[in-house]
Amino acid sequence: MIINTLSAQKNDTVFVKNLQIEFRASYGFTICHHPEMKVFQAHFPIYELNIKQVTFGRKSWQSMSNYPSVGLSFLYTGVGEQPEIGRAFALIPHMTFNCLKSPKNQINFNLGIGLGYLTEIYDRKTNPKNTFIGSHFNAAINISAEYSRMITNRFGMSAFVGFTHFSNGSSRTPNNGLNIAHAGLAAKYFINEPKQRIPKQLTDNQQFKTWEKKNISLLFAFTYSRKDIDEYLGYGMSWSAYNLEINAMKRLTEMSKLGIGFDLVYDCTDKEVLRHKGIAFDDIEILKPGINAAYELSFGNTSFIFNFGCHIAGKDLCEGRVYQKLNMTQNIYKGIFATIALTTHYGWADYIGFGIGYRIN
Repeated sequence: MIINTLSAQKNDTVFVKNLQIEFRASYGFTICHHPEMKVFQAHFPIYELNIKQVTFGRKSWQSMSNYPSVGLSFLYTGVGEQPEIGRAFALIPHMTFNCLKSPKNQINFNLGIGLGYLTEIYDRKTNPKNTFIGSHFNAAINISAEYSRMITNRFGMSAFVGFTHFSNGSSRTPNNGLNIAHAGLAAKYFINEPKQRIPKQLTDNQQFKTWEKKNISLLFAFTYSRKDIDEYLGYGMSWSAYNLEINAMKRLTEMSKLGIGFDLVYDCTDKEVLRHKGIAFDDIEILKPGINAAYELSFGNTSFIFNFGCHIAGKDLCEGRVYQKLNMTQNIYKGIFATIALTTHYGWADYIGFGIGYRIN
């Protein structure tokens, strides 16, 4: 999202004019979603420093999305200063959507997905009580709803409630995840005089109702993951998982597409589970083909793709036939895109994949 928004021409000073700095301070507590976490329940402060650009409609998706803000957040919390948990840091790209926006008052929804680092993790000998964080590096998800008021043309204040989640997507277990609920205040300031919004341009969606070639897209992607199955084979071991995916999409509007997808998964943990159970298999039986319904929502060069599907074959389906995927893609160059994908089964995180793909149209 940052690359998409900041890619201005050399002589374009719009980004400088709409640069905003924000400091957020909140007070929160850990959500004990597993009984063994209750001993770590605590209240503690959380601090965030944000740098963001408030879009004004220079590109059509900005006005169609009601002029969201995009930026980067640095988050820090001591998580109650408990030695078994340690401290948490995160670097989170985020987007703020305007649900209600007037010249002075705003009601916003903020969503960020980035990289988190926790200083203390599970160790069966030195830290056996920390059963919810298995690796130092984790995905960090930050969600908040806020009311904001501009005091002057450049300075504003906000009150917000939020939710922060740390998890590695089961790349290393245990991975119950760390959930934090919090509420706080924020102060924000435009570095220069903000640029006025360009009025929305009406879009004729009739052009997208046809099945012409320009309204059809094909996406090919390959992702690689590391996966831990500690519950079967013991601590300290991980295996590879590969996913080849194809999505055929039909454009509905300028920003959205609907289609069908196909996945072909080769998960090396399936071989280890079958061996552990004493079940014979061939390598071809490890392949898990799947079909799914796909929906894509685009914000310029950044897209989110949601898949809901079913594995139609596979020797080991102990995690279930039904699966869901959330992909975030970032266009790099002429159809080539980078992607990060979270795969879940019945809502339970299975693994996080990183990869590359190619888009036709």
